Amino acid sequence: MLPMRIERWDARCDGVLSETALCRKLRALGYEPLPRPNATSAVASARIHCRERVEAVVAGLIKVTIDGESAILTAGDLVFIPRGAVRRLEAVGSAPVQCLEAMYRADRA
Repeated sequence: MLPMRIERWDARCDGVLSETALCRKLRALGYEPLPRPNATSAVASARIHCRERVEAVVAGLIKVTIDGESAILTAGDLVFIPRGAVRRLEAVGSAPVQCLEAMYRADRA
């Protein structure tokens, strides 16, 4: 099992953090973003996907668990989810959470 791959937003390289800027970064990495607002304390059940994905945090804090390994993500963080991995998301804290889920574009393979 590979360690969880997390990429942090770097304003010096990436500019000002915004949903638009995150979408632009995800597309440049070969992923197609889909907005998915999560209510405070929402939990996404464990899921397995057949394509590689990225979860990108626009606002709030989330706990992500991938194949049993967990991390807390904050605004600007991206976590890469390998195809076939089991992933679970959980909002942390009282602030509203907004994430982007992005799927790897097969046409770039």
